[in-house]
Amino acid sequence: MLYGIRTILAGDRLALWNQQGEVRLVDGPRRLWLWRETTQRVERHTAREGEYLIVTHRDGRVEHLPGPVMLWQHPVEHRSVQLAEAIAISAHEAVVVYGRDGEVVRRRVVRGPAQFVPRSGEWLHQFSWHGADPKHLARKIPRALQFERLRVIPDQMYIEVESVRTADDALIAVRFMLFFELADIEVMLDQTHDPVADLVNALTADVIEFAATRTFEAFKADTERLNLLTTFTQLEGRATRIGYRIGKVVYRGYTANEQLQSMHDRAIEARTRLRLESETETQAQELADLRLTRERDRIVQRQAMEQDAARHTASLEKLQEEERIARHRLAADASRAERDADHQQRLGQRQELDQQKQTFATGMREAGVDMTRWLVARYQHPDRLIRIEGRENLQLQVAER
Repeated sequence: MLYGIRTILAGDRLALWNQQGEVRLVDGPRRLWLWRETTQRVERHTAREGEYLIVTHRDGRVEHLPGPVMLWQHPVEHRSVQLAEAIAISAHEAVVVYGRDGEVVRRRVVRGPAQFVPRSGEWLHQFSWHGADPKHLARKIPRALQFERLRVIPDQMYIEVESVRTADDALIAVRFMLFFELADIEVMLDQTHDPVADLVNALTADVIEFAATRTFEAFKADTERLNLLTTFTQLEGRATRIGYRIGKVVYRGYTANEQLQSMHDRAIEARTRLRLESETETQAQELADLRLTRERDRIVQRQAMEQDAARHTASLEKLQEEERIARHRLAADASRAERDADHQQRLGQRQELDQQKQTFATGMREAGVDMTRWLVARYQHPDRLIRIEGRENLQLQVAER
């Protein structure tokens, strides 16, 4: 546009170029009369929290402006303005940043939690490590891990050590789970470019050394030692040199070639069958013992019940006998008491009769009656006659009626 009227809205900015190639910036709201001038809308760039603007100047300088910020892209001074996301670093992560300080490149480590905005001239370290094969998680392949943020918390990974040969030439593959932690980032950056490969290689060396001195059967018998850190001296040494700390190593089993595995499976099947038969026989014997024990307990219980019944019967009989004896004693005591009463009654009657006789005799004597003659006259015919003869031809006859 060379001439005319142009309205600039509020919040907009225009660059006006004259015929000499000079530029001036006009902010709205405004209404302009243009004469031999060309207009160009100035782009406005904004960055929110967690974002920043990369401003490239025409003199080659690059400036980073962290948000929240707003910038008008100057048509003369700025070559480009780009919006970029700040790097979110969690509490268990860190990034390695490089930057120029004159002719020297310096390195620093930024730990989270943070939203990191690199300064002009800084760039992040790009890590490229061995990682898990998507088709086989325990197998590691080069450059599978591409990342910028390091994890600085305890971590773990699956490892399969292949082509392990025992002393009797058996070929097996051994599986592990490795627990580790990045302890010193600076040491790791100085000593290795791929710590995963270093840990895998050191573990492989320890496993090969462990199996090389043992036969296949001895290897199976000693597999519990593959859970001890003392078995993995090369792994611990290499981990310490590259700034890592090994938590533990967990042995997850092994696999062998088809022929050896088939033989091993048959042996396992035979051992399992024998163990099951042994357990079945043991259970049968235990069941028989249990039956005998229960039968013995029942016999003992039955005997105890019979003994209790016999004791109860004897106790009842004893009580009945004591009751019978008590009744007999009561009857005897009653009969004795009755006899005593009858005797006392007869004795009283006799005493009363004697008293009457004595009273009669006393009355007869007082009346002047000769009792001898009266008795002889009364008892002329005695029932018994008792004769007593003594020396000197003395005879005494007593008549008793």
